[in-house]
Amino acid sequence: MVERGNSVRHVSDSLHLGHHQLYEWIASYRLKGVKGLEKTPVVRITYEKKCEIVREYQKSELSLPEIAAKYGVSTCAISKWVRKAANQGLQSLTSKRGGAKSKPTECRHMKNVPNTDLEKENKRLREENERLKIEVLLLKKVKALVEEREARNRKIGRASSKS
Repeated sequence: MVERGNSVRHVSDSLHLGHHQLYEWIASYRLKGVKGLEKTPVVRITYEKKCEIVREYQKSELSLPEIAAKYGVSTCAISKWVRKAANQGLQSLTSKRGGAKSKPTECRHMKNVPNTDLEKENKRLREENERLKIEVLLLKKVKALVEEREARNRKIGRASSKS
C-alpha cells in the first residue's frame, strides 16, 4: 500500500499497526525484498555486534529502521542499546543474563559513546532539574503558608491581603 502511494500513517491506521513497525517492514523490504519480511529466528547478539551496530547508527546517515533492517534487529533494541551506551558507556552492553558471558574484547579499545559535550549538557540538565524540583517544593510551602495566614485572618474577621 505504501509502494502504491499511500502514506505510512494512513496504512498503519487502516491496518491497526504501529507506524514504527511499518517503517521497519518498509526498510527491510527495500533492503532485502520479500526475504526481509520473513520471520527470522531469535538470535542472541554478541557484545561486539552490539558495539558495531551502535557505532554504525551514530556515524552513518542511515535511519533507525534502516539499521534495524540491515542487521535484523528491532528498532526498540537498537534504541535501548544506544541510550544505554550513551548513559553508561559501551561496557554496559554486555549481557547480564545467565549463561555464557560475553566479554568485552573488540570494543574495549573504542571510546565510550558519549562525548564530553553531551556529558556536560546531561549534567547541567540534571542540576537544573534538581533546582526546579526544589523551587516547586518551596513554592508549594509558600502557598500553604499564605493560605494558612488567610484562613487565620478570615477567622478573626480581617480581609485577605492582595499582595
